[in-house]
Formats: sequence, structure tokens, C-alpha cells
Amino acid sequence: MKKINYLLRFFYALTLLSFTLTACEKESTEVTPFPGVKTIECFAGDRPTFSFTTSSDWQLSSNALWCTFITSAGEVQDMSGYAGTHTITLRISNLDIANEPTTANITMKANGKEAVIVQVIRGADKPYMQVYDVTDTPISGISIGYVDYIPFRIEANFRFAAVSIPDWVEVYGGSISGNAGDRIEAMARIVNDGYRERYPITEEDGYYITFEDESGKISVQVPILFQGMGSSNLTLEGPTSNNFGWEASLDGLSFRQVDEATGAEFDFPSPLYFTITAMNDDYEIIAFEKVVDCGIPSYKDKAKWIHFDKEEMTLSIDAAENTRYGLVLALPRTIYNQVRGDIKGKLFESDNATGINLEVLKYDYLNFVVLEFTQLNFTERGAYEGMYVYHSLTAYEIFCSTYDNSAKMESYGVTEAYTCPFASSIEGKTPGIIIDPRTEGWNTANYEQGVATVELYSNGERLTSKEVEYMVGENKDEVMALHLYGFKENFVSDIDVVFKVNGEAKKLLVVTPPAN
Repeated sequence: MKKINYLLRFFYALTLLSFTLTACEKESTEVTPFPGVKTIECFAGDRPTFSFTTSSDWQLSSNALWCTFITSAGEVQDMSGYAGTHTITLRISNLDIANEPTTANITMKANGKEAVIVQVIRGADKPYMQVYDVTDTPISGISIGYVDYIPFRIEANFRFAAVSIPDWVEVYGGSISGNAGDRIEAMARIVNDGYRERYPITEEDGYYITFEDESGKISVQVPILFQGMGSSNLTLEGPTSNNFGWEASLDGLSFRQVDEATGAEFDFPSPLYFTITAMNDDYEIIAFEKVVDCGIPSYKDKAKWIHFDKEEMTLSIDAAENTRYGLVLALPRTIYNQVRGDIKGKLFESDNATGINLEVLKYDYLNFVVLEFTQLNFTERGAYEGMYVYHSLTAYEIFCSTYDNSAKMESYGVTEAYTCPFASSIEGKTPGIIIDPRTEGWNTANYEQGVATVELYSNGERLTSKEVEYMVGENKDEVMALHLYGFKENFVSDIDVVFKVNGEAKKLLVVTPPAN
């Protein structure tokens, strides 16, 4: 019996010991999770707070003398407490403050472990922000570009972001921000509206980009600077997007343009309105007349029949009796000053694509064209009305006038006659003219059947192909025409060209020798 009692007491003791050991093991390995690290940005004089929850006793300590805990016992560097939820208030002093942010760490100890749970960033004594150009040279403000973005750099002793940017300033990427001590790069340009880009912007104009820290307690305004669009730049807008290929009526009261892609015709009353944007509104209008002499075009400036009102930005022209050509340019001041001594020599160059050196506007100045147009009779000539003559190499029209020598007309038996000059001579080339008599029945089919014929005379004598170079064929519009290349020798006398249908003379063209 004693032996049984002894065994029972032994097993009871083992069970109790096992329970005690298990309980101690659980208590020693239990760890209360630490809250995640929180960042507090503040300034000297602030009293920020933070909260946490823990299931065990704890201790807090600050590693900076300027960051202390406010308790019922006063301000302390260390404090402790029991399990539960707690809100802690800090006092931020100006002790050891510098011209850059300083940091304090709040450390928690619990269950024999420790971790930083709060990082306190105290702002600098005086907020500091500096703008630099791309060479890291300090500048007084943010310079913005005209068409291209202008890069710049910003450095501050606080974390910052642009909170106010004028809507007429475009920042590349849409925003500007940076951390304390970082030198970040950004780019900006002006948003053009046809007006604001004409004039410079200085600090005195009072336009800014405003930067703030996250708390909103630091606010820095950086001036916006703009040098203007530049005196060598100019933009213009006309009634349509195409300033070339316009036509104007002979009375000067209307303009029109035909869309080459669709054939649609757009009509506009005179004057035409434009929007021209130049630095300080400083630009020069130059009007040229393109003179076509025997099919060879050239330009002369000071076309006084073209009028441009710079104040109203309108273009008008005088009435004319015959077809003429106009070209109007708007040159920004710097460009004009570069060419003013030799306007034609600087603006035009030779183009020999046709085999002839023709004056054409240089490519660099095409963007300055306000309008390129032909003033002509809007009333279309009938299919069998008048006489068309073209230069064989340039395809420019050589204008015909009515011929009124009644004796010669009677000798050929015609009642309708015209005259035009022959194409001017060109060194190394054999120019000629292409004649479309616009005569009913004078066409390819009738010519092949001998119904449509042509006769050429000089000094009353009929010419043969051995004496004069000519051929009958179709012109560029697939209309039958006479291709006349003049005498093999010097062209010194008139050539009378008689167009006949069924042997009856219909029209006469008197071709006079060229001026050169």
C-alpha cells in the first residue's frame, strides 16, 4: 500500500513539472508585434502625435534631445507604459537646428526586443530652394521655352512639389517634385495662343510656380521667365491651312481656292483676314509681283497694287485688266534685317528642273508666305473662245491679245484674230510655244482625216516644215495643238498661223519675234 501511494505521488509530481515547464516556455517565446515605422514631418515648435497598440508592457526612447515626450510628469527623453492603445505627444524644439532637415528615431522596447517605430523629420531652420540651369549655374527663376522645352534644375532643403502652375505653362511630364537635398531636373515651355508668346516675361511681371512641402507650411514662389518667341520666329494663320495656289478676281473683290484633293472650291470676300504672331508684333510685309515675260517668270518687289493692313491683318488688292500674279511674305524682324540689302538675291534662287533657270522662293522662306495667288478673270472662257498659248518648257501661259489689222485678216479670210510674242530665247535650249486655237472641229480626229489643217506664213509666203520647225500634236491637257519652234535661223519676222476646218479659215494667230 505504501508503494502504491509513493508511485501515485511520483506521477503527480511529474505531471505538475511538465505543466509548469510548458507554461514557462510559452511565456518566454511570446512576442508582441511592433507597429510599422511611421514618418512624421514637422518643424520646431510643433507638437505632433502618434498612436500604437500593444499587448505587453513597453518602453519608448528618443535619440534626439530636440524630440521629447510630453507626459504628466513633464517632458522626458524616455517613457514606459502597459499593454493597450496609447497616443503619444511629442515636443519639437529648435535645439541644434540646422539649415537642412534633421531626423530623430523613436524606438520601442517590448518583451526583450526593440525596433524603431517612428521617424521624425524636423524641417530646416529656413526653407531653401534654388533654381539652376543645365550647367548647374544658379539662376533667378524658371525659364520656359517657346516651341522647345527648356530644361532646368531645382534643389531644396525640404521635400517639395509644385502645387500651382499657370495653365499657360506646360511642364514636361505634368508635375515637378523632389526630396530634400536632391537636385532634380524638369522642363517647361509656354502654351502658345497667338498672343502671349509675342512678349517677354520678367520677374517684374509677377508670374510664379509655387512649391510647397507636404504639410503645406513651407511655400516658395519661383518666378517664371520667358524671353519671348524670338525675333527670328513668326507664325501665321490664314483663311485655310494652305496659303498657296489661291486665285483672285480681276475686280479684286473676291478670292477663291480649290482643294486639289477633293476639287471643292472655297470662296472668300475681300479682304482676307490673317493672324500673324511675331516677337513684339515686329515683322515686315513684302509684296512681290511675278511677271511672266514670254513664258518666263521673274519677280519684282514693291507690288503697290497689293495692300496689307498690319493693324487689322487684312490683305486686299486693286482691280486689274489682265492676269497677274502676286506673292506676299511676312518676315520677322531679324530675318528681314538679314535680307533687306538684297531682298531678291537673298530670298530667291534658281531652279532648273525644267531645263531653264527659273526664279523660285528658297525653301527656308516658304513658312513666311502669307499668300501666293493669281489674279484672273473668274468668268470661264467658252470651249471655243479665245486663244491659248503656252511656253513649251515652262508651261506658263503667254497671253494673247486681240489683233485688229483688218487688211491682214481680210487677206486670210478670218474674222477672229489674235497676237502674242514668241518664247524668249534661252542659252542651250530651243524653246517654242504650244498653241491651242480653241476652234470647233479643229481636233485630233479631224486632223488625221485632213479636215482640220493649219497653214503658216511669213512676209506673205507660206512656210514649209523645212523652213520652220513645227508639229501638230496634243498638249498637256490632251487637246490637239500646234507646237511651233520658230525659224531654223534667227526669228526676225512675224509668223502668221491660220487654223482651218474643211478648208475654211477660222482663226488667225500672229506670232511676233521674241524681245531677245
